[in-house]
Amino acid sequence: MPSLPPKSKTFTRLIMSASFLALMAGISVDASAQSFFDKAKEALGSVTRNSTGSGSGGSSASMAGLSDETVSDALRQALDKGVEVVTTDLGVTDGFNADPVAHIPLPDSVKHAQSLLSAAGLGSYGEEIELRMNRAAEQTMQDAGEILVDAVSRMTLEDAKGILDGPEDAATKYLRRVSGGDIENRLRPVIGDALAETGALQLYDQMMGQYDTLPMVPDIKASLSDHATNKAMDGLFYYIAKQEADIRNDPARWTTDVLKKVFSTVN
Repeated sequence: MPSLPPKSKTFTRLIMSASFLALMAGISVDASAQSFFDKAKEALGSVTRNSTGSGSGGSSASMAGLSDETVSDALRQALDKGVEVVTTDLGVTDGFNADPVAHIPLPDSVKHAQSLLSAAGLGSYGEEIELRMNRAAEQTMQDAGEILVDAVSRMTLEDAKGILDGPEDAATKYLRRVSGGDIENRLRPVIGDALAETGALQLYDQMMGQYDTLPMVPDIKASLSDHATNKAMDGLFYYIAKQEADIRNDPARWTTDVLKKVFSTVN
């Protein structure tokens, strides 16, 4: 099993610190504690039973003052926080470039072209193009965050139930399904502009101009914009999934008023 990338280790340290503070505040975070999503699922179940007039006992009675919207809002807020962490982390200098998972490599065909150019002594463009391509992805994370937050805001109660009852990456799959096409369509021109701004496209054109002077080489048809967009989305959703796993299992992340209200009531 591969070791955790530096970004995951940072998350782990943050979780450990938050868990310690929660413990000091009297919140149980031991192995027997219910997970965030378990409590949300219990809360939604209690609200549903109350709304149909069935169910009894402490949990149902204590949930009587909460609406299903309140409970689903708690889930939305948790996911909003996860999105904010990921897009902020990836959106800084070297957020993509220095990350072993999110880093965007050159397309394979461009790597091959660079190797032929190097062998012919015609210069090296590949490393600089790759750096500038990652810089372009880093610049687009604010836009990605806005798109994902919009997807979270459109989550229905049925969506929330499906996420809570689903697999460990159910929320990530929901975000990719609801916003994936929107992110791709909106990020592609933004990344294209960023590639031009960072000079990646200009260097790529220079590289291809040199490559075309080589005899007997195959044509290369690679779109840096398409490649960078697809790889940026892969890195983004990889870390969204890791945040979802953290949210599901770390009670110390109940930090907003709505989250505290819902989950303290379930307790």
